Amino acid sequence: MMMKKRSRLITALSAALLLTVPLLAYGQSQDILANSPAEDAATIEQLKIFGDVLAIVKDQYVDEVDDAKLIETALNGALASLDPHSSYVPPVEYEEQVETNRREYGGIGVEVVSENELIKINYAVEDGPAYKAGVRSGDYITRVEGVSIRGKILDDAVEGLRGIKGDPVTITILTPGQTPRDVVVIRDQVRGRAVRHRMIRDIGYIFIETFSNDKLTRDTLVALEALQAEAGGKLPGLVIDLRGNRGGLLNESISISSLFLDGGEVLSSRGRTPDDSERYHAEAGEFQPDMPIMVLINSGSASAAEIVAGAIQDRGRGIVLGSRSFGKGSVQSVIPLVTDGGGALRLTTERYYTPSGKSIQGRGIVPDIKVASFPDNGDRRKRFREGSFRNALSNPDDSSIEDDFENVTYPPENWDEDKDFQLETAIDILKTSRYRTLLAEQGW
Repeated sequence: MMMKKRSRLITALSAALLLTVPLLAYGQSQDILANSPAEDAATIEQLKIFGDVLAIVKDQYVDEVDDAKLIETALNGALASLDPHSSYVPPVEYEEQVETNRREYGGIGVEVVSENELIKINYAVEDGPAYKAGVRSGDYITRVEGVSIRGKILDDAVEGLRGIKGDPVTITILTPGQTPRDVVVIRDQVRGRAVRHRMIRDIGYIFIETFSNDKLTRDTLVALEALQAEAGGKLPGLVIDLRGNRGGLLNESISISSLFLDGGEVLSSRGRTPDDSERYHAEAGEFQPDMPIMVLINSGSASAAEIVAGAIQDRGRGIVLGSRSFGKGSVQSVIPLVTDGGGALRLTTERYYTPSGKSIQGRGIVPDIKVASFPDNGDRRKRFREGSFRNALSNPDDSSIEDDFENVTYPPENWDEDKDFQLETAIDILKTSRYRTLLAEQGW
């Protein structure tokens, strides 16, 4: 597998879904005005105008202004005019981010839901600290450090469970039919379930919620082997669910793709110059090469999820079903500014491309089969995607990408809302000859 010298992280930060590159030092001696003398002179003149404006505002504005805040806002205004993901990170915020990365935060290793005004343990990680302390799925948390959490919203209720790795937290556990008991749990870095799997109508199903887990590929292979064993030695088909997956680690998206591709390109990245380009390849060998695959995506599938879906689609390894994905196909480099107290610059430096050379940016992955989740009631649900951002980075392919609502398969009006129409449609396709027909229609 070819890997770029700088590892990359595709991560979701609120709605921005920033794909970031770990810190790259930017030398103070770097000449940012590497232009012709005339261009340099014009740029310097513009900087002088900026200084004049700043001085006038400082001296004459109706209220006293904070110089640092004014400059920070000006920098972010300039960067925001480029694209929505480039920004200036002020010194204090940057130092906090660096310090946060150095510290090890932890939890107690449980997945929880709100039920009857209490917090129910929906799943306890088997090698996690809570499980080791005797907490099990189905238990309820009633107090954290002696403070009742009854009636609190979920986020507020579990806030006290998080903390520094190694610190203890006392929780009150209620096991149905037993007396409440206090349990001391030592927080630790816990790796939650990276992938969930089950058999549905004799078809294998895996749901990947995020790629932000460095054990994802290992856990996915374990899940595939478990499904294979349950199917009696060979899976007749597999559904890979990437709906709502907002990204994660780039190397995991490549290695997950390697499970379903026998080598070859997964994606490429291209920067401003040819020297900034790189190609990423899957490892040779794949899980059950002749196994039919359906990939589910929607407008919430972004970054790493789009890379996997695009690779499987472009390489003819499976059929993609659902709605067009988010379209986050750019990478942001975090560049520390070496000037004392200068903070850092988060700057868009590259675009990602699928194996066929299509840019993900703004367009996303267009499914082979457009299938809706809800019946057609005449309304057009407006979906927030990368292109919805102001000043969104352009796509080199400027052809129209408007959603085609006429060629969408909708659930019937009497469809049971408790059933997943997209998933059921994918399984129907895998269980019939239609899968091979669809592959052939795509040229495979």
